[in-house]
Parts: sequence; structure tokens; C-alpha cells
Amino acid sequence: MDRRHFIKLGIAGATVAVGGMLAGCAGGAEAPAPRSETHPQSQAETPSTSAATEPAAPKGTPVVTGNSLVIYYSHPEITAASDPANLTEAEENSAVVVDGEILGNTQFVAQIIARETGAELHRIETPHEYPTDHRELTNQAQQELNSGFRPEITGGIPDLSAYDTIFFGHPIWWAQLPPTVTSFLEQADFSDKNVFLFNTHGGSGDAGTPATIKALQPGASVSSDNYVVSRDAVAGAEPAIVAWVSGLPR
Repeated sequence: MDRRHFIKLGIAGATVAVGGMLAGCAGGAEAPAPRSETHPQSQAETPSTSAATEPAAPKGTPVVTGNSLVIYYSHPEITAASDPANLTEAEENSAVVVDGEILGNTQFVAQIIARETGAELHRIETPHEYPTDHRELTNQAQQELNSGFRPEITGGIPDLSAYDTIFFGHPIWWAQLPPTVTSFLEQADFSDKNVFLFNTHGGSGDAGTPATIKALQPGASVSSDNYVVSRDAVAGAEPAIVAWVSGLPR
């Protein structure tokens, strides 16, 4: 699908706003959360199954509950001067235009999940600066991954006590978790939470990152039913995202 086309998407407002690249590895600094958002119906209508007829999930299977939070990191390669109508190749690879606003690939997925589940949104951000130039960004990311660098998390780790379901999303950088994501996971505690993973990528799938997340969060119930999408398919991925969310056990 042509990444330059404009799409219409209804996205629920984020009650918590807190920022993930690599065009060669994933959709990946992120556009600020929109100041105002609309709530039109989803493009894809997914049949609902009544609780009375839906089979119960096996014991120990992560389930989606009403107390849900979507945590994500995304870093589109955009600047203040980026034109939604004329994005560069690097910008197109790492971002999606929604109603004239530029969203990072992972941000786009996160907001659809939040809309479909009624979950709150928390964007991971760091005061550590990342360039928007693609070559500079890939070089810096590779150096930081090789050195084990851990960026500071803006505002620290949020209080997760009110949530029992977490949707956790990120891009893939050089077939790994971005340093900011690893830093967040090393400080956060998902113990006793039901965790569902999603990620955007540029050809490496999930790159084995679910195993890394499970190792960093041994007390969490991490689902093996993850949503993975290529940067080239993000713009048209809403129906698939809706279908994935609708099919998760509750």
C-alpha cells in the first residue's frame, strides 16, 4: 500500500501520554500525541461473541480485562517541518498520516488497540536525544545497542497498580529492543499482569523479542498471541489490528 495515501481513523483520547525506528529495522522519535481526537467507527466490523457462548480461556492464559493500559515506544523520523502531504522516504517508512497528523508506526497501532479495548495510553519517553536523520539514527542506535546503553525514562515508571492487563508495543531496532524499551522494562514491574505484545518492524518480525521481554518480566503472564506488522503494511493494518484484539481471550 502506498504510504503516502491519507487514511481516516478514529482514535480514543490518551489519558496518559508518555516516546520509538529504524526504517531498516522497524517503525520507529515520535510525533506528539494529537491534541484532539475523534471517535468514528472502526473501518473493520468484527463480529462479537457473547460471554455466554464464548469458551473459557484455559487456566493460566492471559486475558484482557477492563483495567487495561497500552504502553508503547515509537520514534518516527520526522521533524517540526515534516509535511504530511509530502513525506520523505524515511518519514514514510516510520510514520502514518491520520487525518492530516503524522503518527509513528507503533503509536498508530497503540492508539487503535486503546480505542478497541477502552484502555488508557502511556507513551514511553526519554530525555535522551535521537536524530531524525536515518543514517545518523541507525548509527547511534547500533552503537548504543552494542554498548548496552540504558537511557533515562522521562518521569520514571508510572504506577501500574490500577491495571491488570498491559498491551506493550515497540519497534525493532537492529533485531533487538530499542535501548529505551529495555531501560523501561528493567525498571518496571509487570508481576501478576496479563501482558499482550505488539511490534512494528522493517523485515525482522518480532526478532525474538518476546523471549527477552519474558526474561525481563518473569512475574508477568505474557501471551504468545502477539501482533506483529511490517512498516510497509502499517497504513492498512487497522482491520487486522481490530481482528487481533477481538480474538484475544477475555
